[in-house]
Amino acid sequence: MRFGSVYEQLRLVRAPLRATVVGALLASACAMTPERLPNLDRRFYEVMETPDLQKAFLNVEEEERQAFLEKHGLWEEWSALPPEERKDAARGEVSVGYHEFALFMAWGPPADTLTRDRDGRNAIVHTYIRCSSGPKRGKYVRNNLDCDGTSDETQVAIDNDLIVEIKYAT
Repeated sequence: MRFGSVYEQLRLVRAPLRATVVGALLASACAMTPERLPNLDRRFYEVMETPDLQKAFLNVEEEERQAFLEKHGLWEEWSALPPEERKDAARGEVSVGYHEFALFMAWGPPADTLTRDRDGRNAIVHTYIRCSSGPKRGKYVRNNLDCDGTSDETQVAIDNDLIVEIKYAT
């Protein structure tokens, strides 16, 4: 076998391999699906108001995501939260006294929202559905049918942008 023919074969193999590696690197710069986003970015994705905004966020390169969030006002809302609320929200936890945006970042958008009279004042009540069994156990969803198992509801009362009550299903 001649050296030239082996070299030629290697050259022919390297070109498609190089294209595959470059394609993989380019694809990894953008998330393409919410599941591929880092935890905090995925939480921002969930609170975006429209599917078009979500889609655009998935196509933003990682180093440009904060600028994207700043442009749409989400980074400012996040930065305005006290450090303890940011830390807990990033872990999916909230408490009475936390801001409404911390709730959205922790649990995503509510399944339902209504206004009710609370001691002579209007309060917003968000209802959250959490899967209690099945493949999505522990996840908050918009519809209990999304759980593929059982679910429970939690109601969170908001007054003046603060969580004033959390009622877990019993």
